[in-house]
Amino acid sequence: MKLSVTTDYTRDTGDPSPYLRRIADAGFSHIHWCHRWCTDFMYSKSEIDQIKRWLREYGLQVLDLHATAGRKKNWGRNASTSASLV
Repeated sequence: MKLSVTTDYTRDTGDPSPYLRRIADAGFSHIHWCHRWCTDFMYSKSEIDQIKRWLREYGLQVLDLHATAGRKKNWGRNASTSASLV
């Protein structure tokens, strides 16, 4: 069984590496990536590459991720809600 823990268990902004280290130290092998989920943040290629390096360094794998729930890029909203915010 793959058991994961969310990466925003303390906070979802700032440097995620200390939290990834703690997750690995607690014995988890998988994460649910939620860093910056409540913003409209979009990762650049270099940021994605850094996240991959951290995951390799700490022996972690992504089991799931949370897409943005920010105001502009909330892909989970229904059309009527989106239209009212434009």
